[in-house]
Amino acid sequence: MKFTYYTIENYLTKEQIKSINNIIEKKGRTFYAPSAEDKVKTSICHQIDYKLIESIKDIKATINWINREAFGFDVYNQLNTDQFIRNVYADINQGEYNWHFDADPHNFNYAIKLTTLINLSVDEYEGGEFSLWDGGAVVIKPFTKPGTLITFPSFYLHKVNPVTKGQRISGTFFMTGPKWK
Repeated sequence: MKFTYYTIENYLTKEQIKSINNIIEKKGRTFYAPSAEDKVKTSICHQIDYKLIESIKDIKATINWINREAFGFDVYNQLNTDQFIRNVYADINQGEYNWHFDADPHNFNYAIKLTTLINLSVDEYEGGEFSLWDGGAVVIKPFTKPGTLITFPSFYLHKVNPVTKGQRISGTFFMTGPKWK
């Protein structure tokens, strides 16, 4: 593993961002909405079959290239049933996601290996900085720009700071592989 994380600025154009957001708004399914008691994650999540947005940009091909160049993890060839997730963090509830790592339940026959996030925000927002834990909290400044992609090992702790003005929208895609050995 050569890097803690890998970013590509301007990975998506504003037109591509709008297209992805429009498809998710029309065909996405809400699968998480925070309760008043939720203190870990206060974003609203929608998911959509990845194949519905693949023609806009082949995100999986990009992640495979990043994995080869930066991480070298054993990952599966993804399936057409894979999901793309959109998180909306809003100022109305100080949307945030506290320190966490990404993983599947232990009874699954695979593990999440890589997490990829894409800034899908169209409008400006304040707060909502993305941080990784690398011996201490590291704010990933390029991720504040719309269209920026970041990929990192899913076992790294990461968080989204509270949004104080506007909405921060991000897309998430997980690459899976055989269980860690």
